Amino acid sequence: MSTIPLRIIMGTLIWIGIIALQVILLTIAQFFERTSQQQTWYQLYLIPILFTAVGAIRYMSRIFTHHSQPDFAGDPLADVLLLVAGLLLIGLGNLLYEKMMGERRHDRY
Repeated sequence: MSTIPLRIIMGTLIWIGIIALQVILLTIAQFFERTSQQQTWYQLYLIPILFTAVGAIRYMSRIFTHHSQPDFAGDPLADVLLLVAGLLLIGLGNLLYEKMMGERRHDRY
């Protein structure tokens, strides 16, 4: 029995969940910008969503093209896209946190 259909279903559900969390974060940033009149640059959240989607598609395509055991490592372009998406989310999330909490960088410590 082949585990490829199970891998496709599980992989797709996981990547959809990750992208859904990013869309929720975008929606929070958009709502906060609209209600507080502070700029959160919520449009920039589309970049990590796009990078994550492209990286996920590249990894999911490995299931179809490789006859050996496909894994989630070994595709340099997908790895770089997911790394950049993660770093952008960290930066944008930190910016949103500071806007929502009303903190200033020099007031933290």
